[in-house]
Amino acid sequence: MFTTTLTTEGFETLKYEIKKELASELKDILSSQEEVLTRSEAAQFLKISKPTLDKLVAKEVVPFMILGDQKRFIKSDLLNIGRSDAL
Repeated sequence: MFTTTLTTEGFETLKYEIKKELASELKDILSSQEEVLTRSEAAQFLKISKPTLDKLVAKEVVPFMILGDQKRFIKSDLLNIGRSDAL
């Protein structure tokens, strides 16, 4: 079995390096997550009214997901709609 003694300074340095690495990994994870929008936020993002958004959802032009009992919209999906002349 291998054991070593770590000085207080060494321990603090190790703790700092671990925190820095974890913060970097957490930042990467959070930035890769999809932003989920409510109906109001999606309509505002697309610069259309909520009734117009509802019509586009009914026509299956705007993709959505159900979260609980409400529709939610993924921001990257809405960006793709804007690029596809669907509106």
